[in-house]
Amino acid sequence: MTGKIALALVLALLFVWSLPDTEALRHLLLFSSLLLLAWRTPWRSLGAVWQANRWPLVLSGVFTAWLLVQAICVADDTLWSLQEFKSQWLKALLAIMVGILLARAAQAGKVPCGVRTTTAIAAVLFVQALIAVGESIVYWFAHGELLRGLVPLTGGKLEMSFILNILLAALTVDLLFRACHRRRFLQLPLVAVVVAVMLGLLGLYLAQARNGAIGAVFLAVSASLLYCLDAYRQKGIRGALPGIALALALVMGLATISYQSDSRWSVFAESAKMGWRIDSQRAWMDLDHSPLPVMENGAAVDVSAYTRVAFIHAGLRLIGEYPWGVGYGRNAFHHALREAGVDAQVGHAHSGWIDLGIGGGIPALALWLLFMGSLIGIGGGRYFRQQNPHGLWLLLLASGYMGRMVLDSVNRDHMLQIFLFLAGYLLVMSMQDGPAGSQANG
Repeated sequence: MTGKIALALVLALLFVWSLPDTEALRHLLLFSSLLLLAWRTPWRSLGAVWQANRWPLVLSGVFTAWLLVQAICVADDTLWSLQEFKSQWLKALLAIMVGILLARAAQAGKVPCGVRTTTAIAAVLFVQALIAVGESIVYWFAHGELLRGLVPLTGGKLEMSFILNILLAALTVDLLFRACHRRRFLQLPLVAVVVAVMLGLLGLYLAQARNGAIGAVFLAVSASLLYCLDAYRQKGIRGALPGIALALALVMGLATISYQSDSRWSVFAESAKMGWRIDSQRAWMDLDHSPLPVMENGAAVDVSAYTRVAFIHAGLRLIGEYPWGVGYGRNAFHHALREAGVDAQVGHAHSGWIDLGIGGGIPALALWLLFMGSLIGIGGGRYFRQQNPHGLWLLLLASGYMGRMVLDSVNRDHMLQIFLFLAGYLLVMSMQDGPAGSQANG
């Protein structure tokens, strides 16, 4: 009974993480689930976790130590940096501990078995997608048009597309294992998985999050390559040709739908070009009070493309000026500009890599890159050597997160916590042999 309560608390935390204005409830669920899992988990079994996942655990420890040393010895505003360390990174460390303990407890039978736990995690993400799409449909009945670009459930399209990309990654793993290995990853019928994929893609369409659409295309490309590789191994090049044709059609279809459904793509190149000119175009410093630059056709630039490229350019300069960083924090971009004497009304840089480089410096960038590389290496190794589905989900999760960090600040707040929770869970779950992580199709 206690195990079921612990799992219910974790699933509730996963659902609440993405809801706005729920910080107190998040903290309650995070600490209560951590304490209950710590009680249920056999601690002697954690030695095997350390042995199998030494590199990412060591690197996360070194990363933590560097952030502390930098806050005390390098940052100009030590108090602010330490407060950000506590509110951002320490909570993320607690989240990865929850993931590790949940997986170990599931493997030890202290909570419902790992396969069902993984399915329950995916189900929570599916419910969020269902609610988000439902909100748009309700709006359509009330106002005669679908709600697009706004997601009341999560308070923003970035947060919703982040969840949808994680869900689509899990569903991609399940479909690949059914097609290539004749066994399923999630304890769901095939029709439910297909419906969930369609719902996830519909959610991305309604959210109008271009970077989320890029993530979906990345998943399609990755899945297609893996499917073709498996077909080539089993049947040779002739057997792989139909898969290659289908993969190309799928990728081109997703890319075309994304392009045609979002008019901003047509002006992306010119908007990005003007955004790079941060010395001659100053609107990026204060979008609320400065007119946007005008393109050759007389229309204003796409604000998203313009500001992202401008922030990246300005951020690269700041990293060169402050190679040791100005102090870890979600708004390190603003602090660095202020230290450089630039009066800009901005917060974060809309790029996780830029934010991290400005805040934690080049050492933090290098350590984070090594940490992410270790996750990708472990996930990929366990998939290709053992055909482990949790390893493949870890591979897709970490590689997708690295890519998303280029154009979105997803390594902050609850998004960082969700990622590290899943990373910890998948690191431990992928320690099983391949067949133990999934079941044959019935």
